[in-house]
This record gives sequence, C-alpha cells and structure tokens, in this order.
Amino acid sequence: MSTASTGIDPTTLLWRGGDAETAATSEVPLVVGLHGYGADGTDIFSLTGNLPQAFRYVSVPAPHGQAEGGREWFPLRFSDPATGEVAIDADAQQGLEHGANEAASAVLELLDGLGVFTSGAPVVLLGYSQGGIVAMQALRQRPGAFTGALLLSGLVAVGTVPGDAELALTRPPVFWGRGDADTVIPSLAVEHTAAWLEAHVDAEIYVEAGLGHAVSEQELPRLVTYLERVLG
Repeated sequence: MSTASTGIDPTTLLWRGGDAETAATSEVPLVVGLHGYGADGTDIFSLTGNLPQAFRYVSVPAPHGQAEGGREWFPLRFSDPATGEVAIDADAQQGLEHGANEAASAVLELLDGLGVFTSGAPVVLLGYSQGGIVAMQALRQRPGAFTGALLLSGLVAVGTVPGDAELALTRPPVFWGRGDADTVIPSLAVEHTAAWLEAHVDAEIYVEAGLGHAVSEQELPRLVTYLERVLG
C-alpha cells in the first residue's frame, strides 16, 4: 500500500467489512463513502450500518479541517448563510468546479495508493452533499474505474470533464436521492444535475416530499436495492 501524499491520511479511513491491508486483494465489492461539508466521515460510516453487509465499505474523511471541527473537500460559498444555500453565481460555480476536480483527484490517488482497483472488485461511490459532488466528479474523471455511484442530496458540477463522453456511451447506473424541501441545493443546480444525469448515465431518481437536506429512513431501502442490484 502506497502512502503518497494526497492530503487524505489513509490511517483515518473508517472501514466496515474490510481494511487497508486487504484493499488490493479482496474481491468483495467496495462502496467508497464521501461525507458532506462540515462532517468528518463518521456519519457516512454510521449510514453504512444500514446497508448490505455482504459488501465492504470505507468512509473517507475530507482532507481539509475546519475551525469548527468538521472537515471539507473544498471551500464553499453560500448565498444564504441562514439556510446554507450554496451560491451558484459564475465565480462560485468556477470555484466549485475547480475544488471538485482537485478533491476527486485526491480521492482517486488515495484509492490508487490503497490498490483498490487491482483486484478487479466492483467499486461504487457513495457521496452525500459536498461528498456527492466529489463522488460524481471522480466518476467523471475515471469512468471505467467505477461500477456506479449514489448521489445523495448533492449536485453535479458545471463544466466538461474528459470522461463525460465515455459516460454518455457506457451510461453506468447512478442513484440520485433528494428532498423537495432541500434549501441547500439551489433549484438551478437541481435542473442542471437532472439534465446532466439524463445525458450521461442510467439514472434512478428518488425525490421525497417534505424532505430537506438529508437522507431519510424511507430512502434507505432504495439504497439497499440499488447496491444489491449493481453489486450483486
């Protein structure tokens, strides 16, 4: 296992059903969890306890710490600090695209260092909120490395990534779950994400009435069904 610097310390990873020592040799399907802005990975790790235990899970802490104690994949700007709505003006979108690309590259370098792709085991990305942005960007950067992705209360960054053309041909399965009362993801970002998914992947879309920026108990069985279908 390589420990080349990606900004992500491999000793901080949270594993369920696997570990770093067998990451390069295990043929058990792997789900890579990426947490949201201000979290630290323990929430995603807890979520995996509700998912099929026949698979391996690893929750990856973001590389950048925050003064409040949480972590972030890259800085975000907010148009409404009271609701946490993400800003999507031109400068904010450019910063988000750049940050997502850098964070996704760090995740890919981490997984390469662990040897995750050497065994041929299927790998699915699971990202919540900001982690969902990073998960989708990693899928776009290296489409052939992943069997699919779950985008939970997140969005797809603007811009074009070289892997987009391959995704439009292969159309891997992507689950997109969100609430119609989410005040964090702006409506224009929702529209962009819907259009991008329609053009590039085989999207399964779940919209829960009254749900805010969260993953609900009602959504969990759909995540289970997706993973069992995609990972077998």
